[in-house]
Amino acid sequence: MTVSIIDRYLAKVSIKKTSLHLLGVSALLIATKYEEIYPPDLKELLNVSENKFSKEEVLKLENEILSTLEFNFFVPSHLRFLQRYRKLSNTASDDQIYFFA
Repeated sequence: MTVSIIDRYLAKVSIKKTSLHLLGVSALLIATKYEEIYPPDLKELLNVSENKFSKEEVLKLENEILSTLEFNFFVPSHLRFLQRYRKLSNTASDDQIYFFA
C-alpha cells in the first residue's frame, strides 16, 4: 500500500529528489494506520529515519498526500483478492492451496 500511495502521489505532484525520504515515511505512516492493528508511533518512524525531518514535516506531508489523493488510497491487492476468492470457493478449508497461491 505504501508503494501505491507513493506512485499515485508522484503521478499528480512533482517533488524534489531530496524530499523522497520524507514522502516514503509519510506514505508508510498512512499505510500502517490503515493496515495495522497497532501501527508504529510516528516517533518510531522518525527514529528509523535517523530524525532527518521533524514530526510537523511528516504530518504536513501526510495531510497533503491525503488531500491530493482525496482520501482514496486503498487499491485492491493480490492478497485481498486471494482472501476473498478463498472464502467464496470450496477450497476455504484447504490451507495448502491458499499458501501455495
